[in-house]
Amino acid sequence: MENMALASGILIFAGKRSLMAQEKTTPDTSPVRVMMIYNNTGSQPGLKGAWGLSAWVATSEGNLLFDTGGDPDILRDNMRHLRLDPSSLISVILSHDHWDHRNGLSWLLEHTAYVPTVLVPAEVREKYAQTYPAARVRGITGPTEILPGIWSTGSMATTYKGDPLYEQALVILRGDHLWLLNGCSHPGVIPMVSQVKEAFPGKHIALVSGGFHLGSKTAKEVREISDLLRQEGVEKIAPSHCTGEEAITLFRKAWGNSFTAFNLGDELVIL
Repeated sequence: MENMALASGILIFAGKRSLMAQEKTTPDTSPVRVMMIYNNTGSQPGLKGAWGLSAWVATSEGNLLFDTGGDPDILRDNMRHLRLDPSSLISVILSHDHWDHRNGLSWLLEHTAYVPTVLVPAEVREKYAQTYPAARVRGITGPTEILPGIWSTGSMATTYKGDPLYEQALVILRGDHLWLLNGCSHPGVIPMVSQVKEAFPGKHIALVSGGFHLGSKTAKEVREISDLLRQEGVEKIAPSHCTGEEAITLFRKAWGNSFTAFNLGDELVIL
C-alpha cells in the first residue's frame, strides 16, 4: 500500500516507483525525485535488501547516484528491476570510503559502458583515481553545487576505529528549504546538520534522512540526539541504514507524524 505525506514541499511515497512528473510549485523549479534503491531497512517486492545504501536522484538536469551499496550484483539487480539506466547518470557521489557505500561502483565502472564523474571526498581522490583509472574522479573539499539546487556538503573529517575518515552528504535545495541525505553520519548527525546550516544560512531544514550511525548509542544518547535535532530546527527525519533498529524505534515514537520511513524502494518527490 502506498503512503504519502507532505512536508515543506517534500512528497514521501512509500513503495511508489512511478516516474510520473509532479507539478512545479514555482516557475523556476522542477521536482527532484529520490529513490532508495539499496538499503538494509525496509523491503519491496522484486528488490533485494542488503547492508548498505544507495539512492537514485532524478532531476530535470540529469540523474545522480548517491552511494552504491555493498554488493555489486544486488545494485545491478535492483537497478534492472527498477529499469534505471546507468548510462543516464551524470555523476556518482560517494559519501565516504567504506565498502557498504562504494562496492557497487565496480559494477558501474567495469561491467557497463558508462564512464561517470565520481565525486569523492578530496582526501581519498588519489585512491579512487588509481583504482578506477577509466573514471573521471573529482575530489570534493568544501560545499559544492553538483547540479542546480543539488549540493555536496563538502568533506567532513572524523575518525573510524582509530583511522582518519572523510564524509560528505547530499543537500537538495528548493526555495528556503533543504533536504539532507546522509550516507552514515560518521562525523555525527548533529555536526553534519550544523555544517549544513552554516553553509546555507537562512535555509530551513525540512528533512534529514539516511544513515545516522547510532547503533552503538544508548537510549538516553539517542533521545539527546533527537532533542538536538529539534533544537537545530529540523522539521522531519527519515533515518535508515546504520541508524540501528532500536534508535529508529525511539525516533519514530518521539517524532510521531514528523517521522517518515525512507527505506528500500521508497521514493521522495521534492517540489
